[in-house]
Amino acid sequence: MDEKYNYSYEKTANYCYPNSDVLINKLNIKTDKELSEYEGKFIAFRTALLEVVPVKGNLDFAHLKEIHKHLFQDVFHWAGDARTCNIAKTDLFCLAQYIEGYANDVFSKFKKENYFLDKSYEEKIVALVELFADINALHPFRER
Repeated sequence: MDEKYNYSYEKTANYCYPNSDVLINKLNIKTDKELSEYEGKFIAFRTALLEVVPVKGNLDFAHLKEIHKHLFQDVFHWAGDARTCNIAKTDLFCLAQYIEGYANDVFSKFKKENYFLDKSYEEKIVALVELFADINALHPFRER
């Protein structure tokens, strides 16, 4: 992740070091480049570990949060927690106060549709695209 996405945030004080856009992290790294390198190494390790020890769950929002926690636990204290600030990239993503409710709607629909197991290949593709679009609109976690 060498290039930062062009996101805008509100109320970043609880996520970033004072007078900085560098996220508060477990090693107290205060430069974006160094944090990016550190984060990349640990995310790669945690991703590879998923092959051996998957994060068990019910394909719901709690499960997504556990996966996020697993991946980012070495970097951020708030890994696995839904963001508390609003975030935008041109358009605003789900407002922080509605993340839990919207996430429950998205994952309830996924469960209600039997995780797309009963759909044809073509229907699964369409359903998965819609699911990913909903999760992207949700954008539940703070990013660099």
